[in-house]
Amino acid sequence: MNYSPFLSRVSTLRMPSPIRYLIGAQSKSMYNLAGGLPNPTSFPIEKITLHMADKTEVQFEASDVQMALQYSNTEGIKPLIEWISEHQKLMHNISSDKWDFIVTTGSQDALSKAFEMLINPGDGDAVLVENPTYTGALAALTPLEPNILAVPIDSQGIIPSELELILQQHYAKPDAKPVKFLYTIPTGQNPSGATLTVERKKQIYKLAQKYDFLILEDDPYFYLNLDVNNKEYLTTFLSMDTDGRVLRFDSLSKVLSSGLRIGWVTGHQTLMDRIHLHMQSSSLHTSGLSQKVASKLLGKVWGQEGFNKHVDSVRKLYRDRRDEFIGYVDKHLSEHVTYTTPTAGMFLWLKFKHIPDAQRFIEERTREKRVLLVPGQAFDPLSRPSPYARACYSMESSENMESACIALKELCNEYKSIS
Repeated sequence: MNYSPFLSRVSTLRMPSPIRYLIGAQSKSMYNLAGGLPNPTSFPIEKITLHMADKTEVQFEASDVQMALQYSNTEGIKPLIEWISEHQKLMHNISSDKWDFIVTTGSQDALSKAFEMLINPGDGDAVLVENPTYTGALAALTPLEPNILAVPIDSQGIIPSELELILQQHYAKPDAKPVKFLYTIPTGQNPSGATLTVERKKQIYKLAQKYDFLILEDDPYFYLNLDVNNKEYLTTFLSMDTDGRVLRFDSLSKVLSSGLRIGWVTGHQTLMDRIHLHMQSSSLHTSGLSQKVASKLLGKVWGQEGFNKHVDSVRKLYRDRRDEFIGYVDKHLSEHVTYTTPTAGMFLWLKFKHIPDAQRFIEERTREKRVLLVPGQAFDPLSRPSPYARACYSMESSENMESACIALKELCNEYKSIS
């Protein structure tokens, strides 16, 4: 592919950092008078021990500690990059000679850098976004002032026929700019919980080829596929990408730790180079300590098999919590809301039957009963009033989940009687 039409002016102007290059080029045989590395004897941390939930301990050797506390390569520390490379081959059937990987500070960091790589601020570049979609993506997109084309979704994600209709309508305009990318959350979509089928992914990829746009595959709930079907689970946009038009964003936040802030972006070398240059001038690299903790667990303690076993236990946790919460919703709120059972993720997308503006209802009523929901308007790219609200079943206790449903029932009854 020719990526030049997709890149923003800011991205094309980024130049390599000579100091960052030297950090990657150094070896023990060199007399290093170039890089501004602090002397490790000044670091007050000498030992690190991880006390695991299964009561085992993981000791960090002195070399591990030094690597964790020192500046490192922008793309990530070698042990973690090696694990990700093997993992992506297994999960998405790709080889590292075609693709590159960069460890980022969570997938949100990679997303914001990708948006800035592709969008010229204020030029009205056309981009496709699911409706509803992740508020964090909207927060990163909106200041760049793109022309957002909102694509309807249903319980199985993006509707390909609707996507093509929007593309046709867009290109029918005489002054239409080329669509640069589609931003999608294919698994356990935030907020709707929808998961794209393999057939729809194939249709969407063909549309990307036909209309020549990139696909930004943001998949933080990939490992929270609660009703696992291996074909659906492993057939990602990245696994079917023959053109180099997919940028994939992965995260360990939902299965390892959100506080570690470990994510990675996978894509064609040309696009990875631009994100790499952006990181050189911003964060330099993701926390070495976080990377070392992750690589120690993933590479040394668990391996791919151990990681999969851990993921299975996390899936069971969220599957049980989903089913329990849905039980309370059915018991107390069936008269007032509808929903589709999510097959992945941690959210239930509730539609109020008698409340057209959930934001107003939440701001004026539910908070008084100590029930916090996110109104659907927050996820609408056009910020329109919505009868939807997002409920998260990941954290609250069984007692609190049921109490919240009871309180919501009382409020809905009051609202219905008044209206």
